[in-house]
Amino acid sequence: MNSFMQTSTMDSTELIDAGPFGRWLVQAQAALRGRGGMHVPCGECVGCCTSHYSILLRPDDAALDIVPASVLSAVPGMHYPHAKMNPRGDGTCPMFNAGRCSIYAQRPQTCLDYDCRVFAAAGLEAGQDKPVINRRIREWKFSYESDAERALHRAIQSAARFIQHHADAFPAGWVPRVPAGVAVLALKVHHLFITSNQPVASIADQVTAVMQASIAFDQSNTL
Repeated sequence: MNSFMQTSTMDSTELIDAGPFGRWLVQAQAALRGRGGMHVPCGECVGCCTSHYSILLRPDDAALDIVPASVLSAVPGMHYPHAKMNPRGDGTCPMFNAGRCSIYAQRPQTCLDYDCRVFAAAGLEAGQDKPVINRRIREWKFSYESDAERALHRAIQSAARFIQHHADAFPAGWVPRVPAGVAVLALKVHHLFITSNQPVASIADQVTAVMQASIAFDQSNTL
């Protein structure tokens, strides 16, 4: 289980502006609903290109016409032209050459949607095999345009804690096994964890509420 980042880990870290939290959250929710990619101030960071990620290619991705078939594999539960681009043995994307993405203008939607600020929002690290991304996560620093935005940030972190700490209370296979999945789920259901004066529900009731909220969020993608 990934531990939550403590404030002390930020003390000697050079911080990078992650932008206003509220604006980021609106953009992230839109991206999860398939209504636009993320605009990430990556700078020189190439962590997502070098961190053992497999990349899903969708039917509309121009990259399908560029990426060699030799680096693609089938995606369980999906049919071609869905495909998965596998990393090299050293963890780099097969399209990562000479320190840069060789198909940047035609990179898949998966890459357009990827934003490691979601880990910073949820208070998570990306995994032990992703040190470059973890370093960037510790560097991100959100700003807040209101106290309400701070409350939203706290709610996402509370949601992530609940999901991790009570994973066994969910039906088998329901809680994502990787930090990215936990962070995304926390973002989808964070409104349930905004501090209020309402009585604290039982763990079972909270689990049910999380599942229902996640399903409702996903169904809203088609509205």
